[in-house]
Amino acid sequence: MGSNPAKDTTHFCVLLKLELVVGFLRFLPIQSKRFSWIKGGLALAFCWNLQGLELETYSPPGDDLGPNMKQLENMEDRKFADTQGHALGLADLIKNADNNYSLQAARLQVRQALKNHAIAKAKFLPTLSSNYTYNHRNRNTPFYPEYDMQLLNTNLKLNVFNGFSDVNNVKEKSASYRSSSANMEYTKQSIYLQVVQQYYQYFNNMAQLVASKKKLAELRSDIERTRQLFEQGLTTADNLESAKAQGALSENDITQMEFDIEQNRLTLEYLTNSKIPSLKRTTLLSPTLSLKERADLRALREQITAIHYQNKQLNYYPTVDVNDDWQYYIQKPAFARGSDNRFGNLFPNQQNTVGVVVTLNILNDIGLNLQKQYLRLNQMAQEKNLMYKKMEQVKDVELYRKSLDMARSRIRSSEASLKSANIAYESIKKKYNANLVDFTTYLRALRTRFDAEVIYNQSLNNYEMQKANYIFYSGHHIQDYVR
Repeated sequence: MGSNPAKDTTHFCVLLKLELVVGFLRFLPIQSKRFSWIKGGLALAFCWNLQGLELETYSPPGDDLGPNMKQLENMEDRKFADTQGHALGLADLIKNADNNYSLQAARLQVRQALKNHAIAKAKFLPTLSSNYTYNHRNRNTPFYPEYDMQLLNTNLKLNVFNGFSDVNNVKEKSASYRSSSANMEYTKQSIYLQVVQQYYQYFNNMAQLVASKKKLAELRSDIERTRQLFEQGLTTADNLESAKAQGALSENDITQMEFDIEQNRLTLEYLTNSKIPSLKRTTLLSPTLSLKERADLRALREQITAIHYQNKQLNYYPTVDVNDDWQYYIQKPAFARGSDNRFGNLFPNQQNTVGVVVTLNILNDIGLNLQKQYLRLNQMAQEKNLMYKKMEQVKDVELYRKSLDMARSRIRSSEASLKSANIAYESIKKKYNANLVDFTTYLRALRTRFDAEVIYNQSLNNYEMQKANYIFYSGHHIQDYVR
């Protein structure tokens, strides 16, 4: 909104004249009622003129409790006006978070576990191998001292029984696959939670930045006013220097807030693996107050199942294999050739041998028993760990459920505090402009007002973060509650 230079000059002249007259009358030794009325009337005129000036150059928040989120969004849009792209909401960030490299690695681990499951099922298939042999022999014998021989051999082997080790191996790999899938889901929800936290922390810092800039604008206006009074000899140098010091401190706070905002933005870019030109604020849906098995607990439970089936693969049963061996002599030895050769039966053109092999390990029972004990102890330890984590989840859910109630109460109390701070500030500001209160009182009211604005906006964002905490720790999916 533009200002009228002529009107501003007029207001300034009127204000300066009024302050000079009031300052002059204050030091007169006359103590009559008439002069008291004159001074009071001039002070009242000064306040009314100042209020009229403020209505044209400054819009007080009124019933609007602090900087609303639309102001924050507009400020961000102006800040990144030279950046290509549009403002991203929480739904966009959650979608982009699927590109996180850690989540991509978790997906690859799930695919790896699925391949291991397929390999375990492939062990039910028979094995088929074939080999070709060529021999050239030189001997110091009177008959056939040198000859060649070529043999083709093919072997088919099928395991019929191994104590259900292959069956339990498939069950182990299936449980490992489910555990990897649950771990991937837990990684995804953890990344989503970090995104939500950084997202609302960004708006926390943005609200503080907006409040700090408004506070600085007020202080700069007061510095200018104090300087003019000082030049006219109507105030002391310490008031002017105190106002300058407060302005410098506010500029330092603004610099820190801008750094924190940039840190939030860069962290979101790191988490989502995407560029973030600007952000717009959205809220989460109210969570469903129910307890589900969290993904990390499901992963641990499936890991225990995998250890159980790994233990069952170790058994004391014999193994039964069926073999089928087929041989074909491409080239027989020279001494076995001919239809009437007596060595021909030892080297037939082809032969097929079918056999059953039963294998029983006898002397490795002690080592096998120790392995089973090791796996059983590992399983028991993981079961205790699972029980502990379940109790921890119940505790976390109760804690974050109470934090939701506290966050709602904090919003109501900070809203009431902001209303009171606004009323008190407007009253003290008028008194300060009329030289009825000192600069310390005015500064305290100014700080209280903008601190109340920051606390109110932080309470709104804290409520959204507590929603996300409850959704995560209760085992629900954060993406289901994003608008």
